[in-house]
Amino acid sequence: MKVLKVLIVEDEILIAETIKIYLEDRGHQVVNIAISYDEAVSAYHLRKPDIVLLDIRLYGPQSGIEVANFILDQKESVPFIYLTSQYDQRILDYALTTNPYGYLTKPIQKESLWTSIESAYNLYLSKNAEDKMITIQDGKNNYQIKVNEILYIQADHVYSKIVNTQQKELIIRKTLQQVLELMDFDFIIYCHRSYIVNSKYITSWNQDEIILNKDTPIPISRSRKNEVLEKIKLMVQ
Repeated sequence: MKVLKVLIVEDEILIAETIKIYLEDRGHQVVNIAISYDEAVSAYHLRKPDIVLLDIRLYGPQSGIEVANFILDQKESVPFIYLTSQYDQRILDYALTTNPYGYLTKPIQKESLWTSIESAYNLYLSKNAEDKMITIQDGKNNYQIKVNEILYIQADHVYSKIVNTQQKELIIRKTLQQVLELMDFDFIIYCHRSYIVNSKYITSWNQDEIILNKDTPIPISRSRKNEVLEKIKLMVQ
C-alpha cells in the first residue's frame, strides 16, 4: 500500500484532527489542514498532495467547490473527495459537476475513510495510466510499452516475458525485479516470485490463484498471499 500525502480542507478543526488521526493510523501522511479557500490553495502549492479531502462548506466566502475548480485548473491535478454533512440536493448536484472521486458524509467512519481514499487514488492512477508509456531497455533494444495494455509479466531466470491483452509476447533480458522497478503503479500486483499482474484485468481469484480476463490463471505465492489478497480487494472493489 502506497503511503498517501493527504491535504485536509475542513473548517471544523475537531473533525479535521479526527480525520488526521484516522489517516495516520493507516500509515498515511497529512501534509496540512486548511480551513479556507486561501489556506487550501497555499497548502496545495507548498506541498502538492496525492489526494485532497475537501469539505463543501468552508470558512469564508468561497466553498470547497471553488477549491475543487482550482485543483482541476492545475496542469497536473490530483484526485479529491468531498466531505459533507449537508443534504441540499442542489448544492450536491453542483458539487458533482466537478467530477470528484467520491464523497463521504459526516460523521466520518475510519474504515470508510481508508477505503474511499485508497480506492479513489487507485482509480486516479488507473485513469492516468491509460496513455502512459514506459521505455524498457534490455541492453540491445529499446521498447515502448503501453502500461495499460500489459496483462502480466512472467520471469524466467534473467529473462522476463511481457504479455499484453492481445496475448502478444515480448521477451527481454531483464529480471522480474528490474522490470518491477519500472512499474511504479498501484494497480500492478507482484503476486508471485515469477509473476506480476495488472489488477485491471482480474476477473476472479481465490486463495491460490488470480484469473485474468476469465481464462488466464496466475499463481499467488504462499509468502505473499495475505498482502496480495488485501490489495486485490482494494483494487477491484
